[in-house]
Amino acid sequence: MDRTAKTIGYLIAVHVLGMLAMSACRLVLLLANIPEAGIDWTLAGHAMFIGLKFDNLIGCYIAALPCVVLPVLALTCPVRVSEIAAKISNWWFGILYTLVICIEVANARYFHFFENHFTIGITEWFGFAGDTAGMVTGDATNWIFLAIAIVLIALYIPALKAITRNYLLRLK
Repeated sequence: MDRTAKTIGYLIAVHVLGMLAMSACRLVLLLANIPEAGIDWTLAGHAMFIGLKFDNLIGCYIAALPCVVLPVLALTCPVRVSEIAAKISNWWFGILYTLVICIEVANARYFHFFENHFTIGITEWFGFAGDTAGMVTGDATNWIFLAIAIVLIALYIPALKAITRNYLLRLK
């Protein structure tokens, strides 16, 4: 298999991993906000599907730059350049998906209080950073969500490293 096909396989594997991580966040959102009347599974399934499409869009935005750069480098540059680019991409995906996981888990808690998802209006809270931080850290339930985010990140990062390591080994 040529390097370009291996590169595309790597990008697909990373994208699937990102979708799994964001789906886990969606599941946290669902479980943290079960209505008193119970779950309408038909509606929940439809909502999860819509969420998957939204998460796919986010994943595509994250992967856009690596999807352009890595295959071009695989076609035109020595293996060493592709290896360096893959290591940079590993950091790119790790940082951005960590941020996404944190936002999605925080959104689950936010939705519990406001029955709405994050919007740009949340930036208004930046002016009250001290008060907001006090509200976030003052409620013990928020610590559970922080722990969930840490666990998801602790699962995501080693899996991403394994995918990247496997890709780097196959490049040689």
